[in-house]
Amino acid sequence: MWAADAKKLCPDLLLARVPEAHGKADLTKYREASVEVMEVMSRFAVIERASIDEAYMDLTGAVQERLQKMKGQPVVAEQLATTYIQGLPDSLAAEENTAEENTDNKEELRQCGLHQWLELLPSGDPSSPELQLTVGAVIMEEMRAAVESVTGFRCSVGISHNKVLAKLACGLNKPNRQTLVSQGSVAQLFSKMPISNIRNLGGKLGASITKLLGVEYVGQLIQYSESQLQSHFGDKTGSWLYDLCRGIEHEPVKPRQLPKSIGCSKNFHGKAALITQKQVQHWLLQLALELEERLNKDRDQNNRVAKQLSIGIRMQGSKHVGGLSRCCALSHYDAHKISRDAFALIQNCNTGGQLAAWSPPITVLQLSASKFLEAPTVSSVGIAAFLTSDSQCTQATSTCAASPNVSSLGSPKKETSKKTVNTIQKLFQRSVEKKQAQGTARSSLPGIANEMTVPSTVAPICHDKALIHTSGQMSKGPAEQSINNCNLNSVQKQLSIEQSLSSSETGMLETPLTSRGYTAPLEMETSEVSSGQPDVLKEERVQSAPGLSQCRADSWAPPSDTDDWMLCEKCNQQVLVWEFTEHLDYHFAVELQNSFSGPSSFSPVGSPPSKGKSKPSAKRPRQDTNRTLDSFFKRLPP
Repeated sequence: MWAADAKKLCPDLLLARVPEAHGKADLTKYREASVEVMEVMSRFAVIERASIDEAYMDLTGAVQERLQKMKGQPVVAEQLATTYIQGLPDSLAAEENTAEENTDNKEELRQCGLHQWLELLPSGDPSSPELQLTVGAVIMEEMRAAVESVTGFRCSVGISHNKVLAKLACGLNKPNRQTLVSQGSVAQLFSKMPISNIRNLGGKLGASITKLLGVEYVGQLIQYSESQLQSHFGDKTGSWLYDLCRGIEHEPVKPRQLPKSIGCSKNFHGKAALITQKQVQHWLLQLALELEERLNKDRDQNNRVAKQLSIGIRMQGSKHVGGLSRCCALSHYDAHKISRDAFALIQNCNTGGQLAAWSPPITVLQLSASKFLEAPTVSSVGIAAFLTSDSQCTQATSTCAASPNVSSLGSPKKETSKKTVNTIQKLFQRSVEKKQAQGTARSSLPGIANEMTVPSTVAPICHDKALIHTSGQMSKGPAEQSINNCNLNSVQKQLSIEQSLSSSETGMLETPLTSRGYTAPLEMETSEVSSGQPDVLKEERVQSAPGLSQCRADSWAPPSDTDDWMLCEKCNQQVLVWEFTEHLDYHFAVELQNSFSGPSSFSPVGSPPSKGKSKPSAKRPRQDTNRTLDSFFKRLPP
């Protein structure tokens, strides 16, 4: 009953309210109490936590151990002071007594049924299922007493052979009582048990069973054969229903003391339903803030992280009775990102014509995180941890040494140094600040769909000429003279010139171009170098090679030791150690292109281009174009 309805019936009713946080009820105290109870329960047997106030326990091992200690001694009634035996003494008398709500008579019936049960119990047979259930009930009496003693909370318990029967038994004699359901009492219990009361049958499946078979109680399913049930509900579900109505179920108890998911929700009934996008975004953020707090706390306590985010909504008049749910990856614990991702997932559910409206109105919002994995340790943190600004990534020091692959190529190992998470961030920040102080304009690529900002681009300088490495070719700027004499010696000389620059910076430009033969002007502006050195060419026209659709301006690092450079045997060019692998990949791409298209027009990086002005190549026949890499991924022009 809702509080408003209760106040109408009893205007003088005093209602106690739970604390609130983020505009909704704060259940933190209940969750902490649940943890305390689960901890006490885990001392007695393996538990599977089902919800904040529910758990399953597998008592098989504890019962066998207790039977060995008992050595055939009988169980006495005093050990089962709050235990009910389902079906005893007389079900009809028990039902009449329950209707009259006579507490004294109910206790008398409980004791009478318990004594009948103990009298029929084979105490000397440890393999008896009835004796095992009885010993399990004794253990549960002890566990409930321990929970109340340690935490002050009371609980109800159901004892049976499987999860379905145990859950049903738990709710038969509340509060602070426990009920034993044996296999022999299943028929009597199910004869008046509604189908919707069974676990997993409270939704669409239970409704379809009632509609198709015309049955109301679980016991009525016994009249149908297994093949009949399979014909209506499929082989797996049909067989499960056939066993279920006979009290047979084989789902094991899975050891789990921690919840499988962490979530929070908010209901919006009546006029409080959400009708604007702004309201939806506001409440998604409130739920995300609570979820972030709980996830961070769970990570600290249980050393695990969630990897999946789920959002559930329920809208007025929706054909989906249970609501809609969507999920996506959960990259890190950031409330604002979580709320944005959640809103993007449900945005297509909005059928409102106006941009600011939301229709149909939302009555329930729910956010949850699941698929937990062990939290990464410091040793397992990847490079992403050094490049992210996520608050969840804790600062950790690591030793940076030369890569084994680099060492095998002849590069000496550098002295190890400790670097924090923000080291690389600070490096780029200093570069940007320095560029801004010198008035450097950012570079752009007109004609490219995605605009890219280049922090600083310095092209290699060779006798007052700026070179751009493009798909295996050396293309000239419009104001340049011929660079036919730019051979290995000039490259080495250029490197020596670069080492004398005091204010050079590093940067990389890498962006996909369009189809074959596309030409895009590349505008670059860099800071002036030391006096006496020429400015970098301010405009280059970059011609992509046929078949290759990637253009990159070589990244040149600040002047460094000669140990940082390696000689490429394929083109006789000096390459930075940390770019050597990528440089080899380039050669591989060129060789792969040649294998498809035959002899091509591009030349090795270190070799001089042919003398004279380059003539535009004749248009290739269509059949030759089909041999390029692009032909495998792009449709040919008509």
